Amino acid sequence: MKSLFPSHFASDAQKLAKLWGECIFVFDTNVLTGLYKYSDETRDALYRVIESLGERLWIPYQVIFEYLDNRAKIVHDQSKLYDSAISKLEGLKSEIDVPNRAPFVAKDIYEEFCLSTGRVLADLKSRRDLHVSRITNDDVKAHLAVLLDGKVGPAYSEEVLVALSVEGEARYSQKIPPGFEDRDKHKGSLLLKEVNKRYGDFIFWRQILDKSKDSAKSVILVTGENKEDWWSVCAGKTIGPLPELIEEFLSVTGNDFYIYSTPSFLQFANEYLQQNTSVAAVDEVRDTFVNEKETSAWEAVEEQSLLDEASESRNADISLAGRRDVAYYQQLILSTQASIDKLESMIQNVRGKIVEAELVSSITVVNIQKAHLSHLVQRRKALKVRQRRCSRKVSQMLDDEVI
Repeated sequence: MKSLFPSHFASDAQKLAKLWGECIFVFDTNVLTGLYKYSDETRDALYRVIESLGERLWIPYQVIFEYLDNRAKIVHDQSKLYDSAISKLEGLKSEIDVPNRAPFVAKDIYEEFCLSTGRVLADLKSRRDLHVSRITNDDVKAHLAVLLDGKVGPAYSEEVLVALSVEGEARYSQKIPPGFEDRDKHKGSLLLKEVNKRYGDFIFWRQILDKSKDSAKSVILVTGENKEDWWSVCAGKTIGPLPELIEEFLSVTGNDFYIYSTPSFLQFANEYLQQNTSVAAVDEVRDTFVNEKETSAWEAVEEQSLLDEASESRNADISLAGRRDVAYYQQLILSTQASIDKLESMIQNVRGKIVEAELVSSITVVNIQKAHLSHLVQRRKALKVRQRRCSRKVSQMLDDEVI
């Protein structure tokens, strides 16, 4: 059975131990960009593991292309997180900054709070300024340039990229992994840079296949990717790498292939590569990984909100005669209810995740999910207010017709 379906037994302990001992390690773009999101201690721990891989580390050209293209935006986004934290802390301080207005705080406690808050704000601003400076003076990029020197693969020619875009489109239409989750990215664009982004995962995949064939080596891919064109997922649980990817890799190269998330890689590197990455560092990377999964879901809700708002804007452009029609407001009530129903389902799903996270995850993950829940609840509240407003308008218009 194992010989007939090897891709479904790729996680066999003996097979993995052999793979770790012989393979090439490949890092995805998000592993490199993730370095900007970790604490100094955790970043240094990942640097040490990368350095320890020596000649067994290889980075596809597509990864560096995407890293350099996305680096400035990620640095900017990280600085904005510090801006947000600074703003919230300053806002909290201002709430209790007036001694003759509630909420009241004892003088000695208030003074201690001000001292602590001042230190925290100073540290946050210093770290924010560091991220801002990285846009033009990037210590992470400089460090990677040294660590990855001589370990980056060659670029494809423009002719090869054009041919891959045609093949990629055919694969995406059949949902052949990897990359089909990006099938709507820059759709229809003829710009080579945007074509590279649309088919980036497929180009990256082909470069790994080429490297494995040329070197006759198996590959372990380390990625922060969480989409279902890389992972086998059932009922929201990640089971392992997609068997289709393992099958294609074996068929094309004759070698083995496996995927690890960044936190899992660090954890197993302690066992297989005699590394000593701390539990705290692994947990920090795992929390970041979970945070990004939650952010993806959050962004989907934000996208729906933007669509709702765009729809409302279009409705605002309807002629005055149309807005005097009862049917217009009745239709708006129905469409708003459909959005509310979707949010209700999302809210219940996130509440279940919170219950699970409180049992098995860190407080960071729990707080991320609670913030997500709060956003959904606020959005639902706003939609219900709109729906009630439309209902009153319908009642008013019907009453006017009777009169």
